[in-house]
Amino acid sequence: MKSAWRPDVRRASAAWIGSAWLALSCSPCWAVLGGDVASVQADQMRMRATRQIANAVQGGTVHEIRMPDGSSIREFVNAQGIVYAVAWSTRLKPDFTQMLGRHAADFDAGVSAQSQKPGLQRSAAVDRGDLVVHSAGRPGAFVGRAWLKSQLPSGTRSDAIR
Repeated sequence: MKSAWRPDVRRASAAWIGSAWLALSCSPCWAVLGGDVASVQADQMRMRATRQIANAVQGGTVHEIRMPDGSSIREFVNAQGIVYAVAWSTRLKPDFTQMLGRHAADFDAGVSAQSQKPGLQRSAAVDRGDLVVHSAGRPGAFVGRAWLKSQLPSGTRSDAIR
């Protein structure tokens, strides 16, 4: 005898899987910190976003990617074509593992040390080795910036990364 609830379970499962896939496919992708300028172009295509390029200090460029939901990502590329900094104002939390690439372990270690403090943590400030990350947010509103000290063009101040 077949149970009557079976079709509802299948529909619910299909709906859950569909919404999970949609959420994953819409999450922002990022140029990898320390990666090359080609990753910026790939981000624009994946996010179906617009991109504006402006000159930055010392011959570098700033690529601002604007998504349809109003989120924006600014990716700073030095004269050698290396992404030395990223700043974001997004609705979804950044994927720090992808964005920070090989520097993600330093970020995780810094956040782990901060999580020992009591109370709710809505921000993180990590300065470990070559990596600096300042991040804050709540659901629907995330802001921050990350940069590599060794890749900053000479004369560039970290407060210019925003």
